[in-house]
Amino acid sequence: MTSSNYSNITFGTAERYSWAAYVLFGFLSSLIGDTLILIGSFQKVSFKVNKLIVIVVQYIAVCDLVNAIFNVLPGAISLLTNSWVLGDAVCHARVYITYLVFQQACSLSQCSLQPSS
Repeated sequence: MTSSNYSNITFGTAERYSWAAYVLFGFLSSLIGDTLILIGSFQKVSFKVNKLIVIVVQYIAVCDLVNAIFNVLPGAISLLTNSWVLGDAVCHARVYITYLVFQQACSLSQCSLQPSS
C-alpha cells in the first residue's frame, strides 16, 4: 500500500520547496484567518447579523480549519520530504476526513448562494 512514487509528476528541489512554501503560506493564512473569524464570531458585539448566518460562517470556518489540518498540512509535509512519511493511518484519515469536510462545506456554500424567496 505504501509507495514512495505516488505521483507521476516529478519536481526539482527548488520547485518542490517553492510549492511547499506556497502551501505552507496557505495553511498559515487559513489557520490565522479562520481562528480570527471563530474568535470574533463568539463575541456578542462582533456581528450584527442573523444568528443563523453567524452559525453558517462558524461552520464554514471550522470546515476550513479541518481541511487545512488534514489536507493542506500533510501535503506540505510530503512536498518537503518528497515522500509520504506520516504513515498509513494518517493517509486513511486524511482521505475520509477530507471527503466529509468537503461534502459539508460544499453543501453549506451551495445553500448560502441560493437566493431566498
